[in-house]
Amino acid sequence: MKKEPFHFVIICFLISSICGQAQVETDAFGLVSNDSTHVKFQTHFYEAIKQKTLENYSKAIEELESCKALRPLESVIFHELGINYFNQKQLDSAEFNFQKAISLDEANFWYKESLYHLYVDQNRYEAAILAVEPLLSRHPNYKQDLANLYLNAKRYSEALTVLDDLDATLGYDALRDRIRNEVYDQSGNNDHRITDLKRRLSEAPELPTNFLNLVYAYSQLNQKKEAFETAQAFLKYHPKSHLVHVALYKFYLDDKAYENAIESMKIVTTSTVVSSDIKVKVLNDFMSFVVQFPEYKSALLEVTNTVTETTPSRSDVEWGDYYYNQKAYSKALPYYTKALKFDPANFKIIKNVAFLYLETNQFEKAAEFTNNQLELYPTQPLLYLVNGTANKHLNKLDVAIEFLSMGLDFVIDNKTLQIDFYKQLSSAYLLKDNIQESKAFTKKATLLEQKP
Repeated sequence: MKKEPFHFVIICFLISSICGQAQVETDAFGLVSNDSTHVKFQTHFYEAIKQKTLENYSKAIEELESCKALRPLESVIFHELGINYFNQKQLDSAEFNFQKAISLDEANFWYKESLYHLYVDQNRYEAAILAVEPLLSRHPNYKQDLANLYLNAKRYSEALTVLDDLDATLGYDALRDRIRNEVYDQSGNNDHRITDLKRRLSEAPELPTNFLNLVYAYSQLNQKKEAFETAQAFLKYHPKSHLVHVALYKFYLDDKAYENAIESMKIVTTSTVVSSDIKVKVLNDFMSFVVQFPEYKSALLEVTNTVTETTPSRSDVEWGDYYYNQKAYSKALPYYTKALKFDPANFKIIKNVAFLYLETNQFEKAAEFTNNQLELYPTQPLLYLVNGTANKHLNKLDVAIEFLSMGLDFVIDNKTLQIDFYKQLSSAYLLKDNIQESKAFTKKATLLEQKP
């Protein structure tokens, strides 16, 4: 919904106009005594503008009331009162003053716009619809606002009429399409949705997105036959398009035509024209498919190299998760470390990287990595556990015991983690030949394991 700030420059223009008008009227009527009234009015008005700028709205209203006492029929005074009451959230008073300003100056666009924004701010959609109508000739954005208002007021057919008119005049637009889809979603008018998408496809079959949008709409309505037929028509019309395979691979999977599905997946994931977010979705489906059918693992490995430096971190996390679940830790680690560059505050990734340094016996890196992360997350016990374990393997036993002891203090209501700390401390003390402390921590771990 279009909301703009009130126009300070316009107000200044209005001030100068009023001041000029006041002087002309004084001269015309020969009322020399009114010069002082004019000066007082000007002084109070400029002070009101200043106080509004300082967000001292109560003081601004006082100054405007003084102006109103001097010139009770100046429309700009009521408009300014409306603005200040609006800023104070005294919405009834704001509405009254905006309406009064309009009644005194029916031709003023800014007064009507202010009243419109007041209604929008209150979600008073029916009132906003009436208020926006005088603004429609000013800019097409207001007509788009009207469509949105009809949507919010649940006047769906009127919203579609406005959108159709805008599309016919201005061409299709992504924002209007979002409004249109929301109308269809809320109203359940799927017949109109399909009719509109079919019309767009017939008008411009050279645009692959027109095929994709219709396929998606059919799929959402569970009309699989129509969706597949549209996808096949897409392939026939655009035989070299990579985008068609974004639609086709799902149908092939559902029909158990796995070889065709894999071929479509390969085309999408290796494409230079398919967007990264679509690739991520297909890669995720590909991985899930291979988990179910591991005999196709080699096909997945063929597209591993398609993950480039510009691939979003979500894709890297999914690859990392895939290899981690396969216990291919050395392959999982590079994907997680790459994902961390895109999303350095993601603690799930941080935890995975730390553990994988241990799993791959990279103890120096594990210690260095967790040291750095503890500067940002000083109360995360997992980082202390990894650090202590890594230093134990590096034979830095005093450092290991120090980190493990510190981390244990941050363990709260996590029995498994607490047992891990006890076992690592027992092992570290044993390596130091401190048998008594080692046995003490082993006993603590055993007792905790025996607890229900």
